[in-house]
Amino acid sequence: MAAVDIEECGVRLHARRIGIIGAGAAGLAAARVFAEENATSNNDTPPFVITVLERNNAVGGVWRYTPNSVCHYNVPQPDSSALRQKFDERCPKTGGFPTPIYDELSTNLPTDVMQFPDVPFPASTDEFPSHTEVLKYIEAYAQSKVLTHPIDLRLNTQVSNVEFHPQRSLWTCDVRDLISEYNQTLEFDAVLVCTGRVSHPYIPDVSGINELALSRPGLVIHAKEYRRASEFQDQTVLVVGGAASATDIARQLSYTACQVHTSTADASQADADARDPRMTPEMGAGCNPSRPLCRHLRIKEFTQTHVHFVDGTSIPMPDTIIYATGYICTFPFISQVEPVKGAPKPDHQLLSDGDIDGIPNLYKFLVLAYNPLLAILGVPNKVVPFPMYEYQATYLAHLYQGHIQLPPFDQMLDHARSDLEGPRPFIMGFKQVAYMNDLIDCVGDHQSRLGHVPDHWVKSRLHCVEQRKQRLGY
Repeated sequence: MAAVDIEECGVRLHARRIGIIGAGAAGLAAARVFAEENATSNNDTPPFVITVLERNNAVGGVWRYTPNSVCHYNVPQPDSSALRQKFDERCPKTGGFPTPIYDELSTNLPTDVMQFPDVPFPASTDEFPSHTEVLKYIEAYAQSKVLTHPIDLRLNTQVSNVEFHPQRSLWTCDVRDLISEYNQTLEFDAVLVCTGRVSHPYIPDVSGINELALSRPGLVIHAKEYRRASEFQDQTVLVVGGAASATDIARQLSYTACQVHTSTADASQADADARDPRMTPEMGAGCNPSRPLCRHLRIKEFTQTHVHFVDGTSIPMPDTIIYATGYICTFPFISQVEPVKGAPKPDHQLLSDGDIDGIPNLYKFLVLAYNPLLAILGVPNKVVPFPMYEYQATYLAHLYQGHIQLPPFDQMLDHARSDLEGPRPFIMGFKQVAYMNDLIDCVGDHQSRLGHVPDHWVKSRLHCVEQRKQRLGY
């Protein structure tokens, strides 16, 4: 069981059995950091026992391409209360669960920015690599940096329920082997959720959308199901959204569809979204010059024959409407989380009750303030994820070894609440640099592999979009 020591000035944790849910980039980074900590720590510190649980049949997470997948979601699906669950969505061809990866997806980050801090992409990799190259990179990272350590990696293992038991100060995870169909309950001192935030499509509730979806199945889809532009040959398509996926899908469709319409937020909403211009290409860049996009503001309502926008304009109902509007940040396998002994019970305890923004009560956007034996990696949005995962994992490894003293529980909750002030607080953008530096400052002199974010990385991060436009033309 985990030790939670309440000291005069804060809280100190000791956790040995570490359960990591997910073997994508975040889960692999966490496993690596915790395993390396075992190799470098002194004999006075009990080693971590690391278990990684992955429902897919291979590592890679979101970067594992599924060529033909059926996703189950409701239209609309504005929050976790509308989720459709308990469907077997595995791809018949690959056996993998569906991801948002489409045929011609390449990154909007150059390799020197995207990569893990000390693991460069191969020299032969495109500057803005394809999803195939990224997956190969992650697989190589797993082989060279993770699986060389004594880690219990369990593939084809689906987590159905995670529960904390305060009297025993431990977590139980109910898991199912998808091959043998054997059910088992595992025990951990701390749990790291590394499943990402692109599993459950977000489709906002707009007047008439439910009736439209029911009367014309397949008309309204989410970008998670988009695979290739050729499937929309000579169609009229409306793409809803204004971030990276929406701009890229609209660009691809402009070469196959007869007309592409886009719907993005109005100016005030765009300000609230705090979109980072250094990461998202401009809508319309690289599109077919003979078929320019027809742009519209937010959708006001749907009828059976038309789409009406907030400025009073409308268009006839297109052949397909693609919502590239992001994902709900929720973790259905975790319901109510009980506080550790000595911590107050907050008003909101349901981690399955998420929305498009994030999860409340996270101290440093990472650990649950009233139960810091649960960590959720990758919640901040509009970030460069791979390096952030290693910084987050480094903080956690030293936290669970007792090297870092947390503030008192009430201060952590206050800090987490203050982080939620303002619109879309989980959109971090360029503040990621200060965030990672803060995490490493908390670790102090206990480790040496990671330091403050290098200046050359910061400069490259600032010019990602310009660099991509020079290289690819959009």
